[in-house]
Amino acid sequence: MSGCSGGGSHVSPTTVAVTTVTGKMNRRLVRINDFFVSLVDGEGTPLTFVRSGDVPKVELNDPLIGHRKLPPTYSDTDIHNLTAFLVTLK
Repeated sequence: MSGCSGGGSHVSPTTVAVTTVTGKMNRRLVRINDFFVSLVDGEGTPLTFVRSGDVPKVELNDPLIGHRKLPPTYSDTDIHNLTAFLVTLK
């Protein structure tokens, strides 16, 4: 898209705090689902934990959570109006 710069802003990665019987660690999230949580430390060392219910305890810190929750709130009319506005910018 012309006229748009590709830089200038930086968003921190999603991090995860995993608490096990041996302690708590905060690392960058790689993948999470109902069965596993995978993370990586600053040196690139991967760690994966098997999840069973609430064990281990997992706390996500997603700096973009507000943005991720927004699209489902848009109505068809909102999208139509946004598209109509964007057409006027040609």
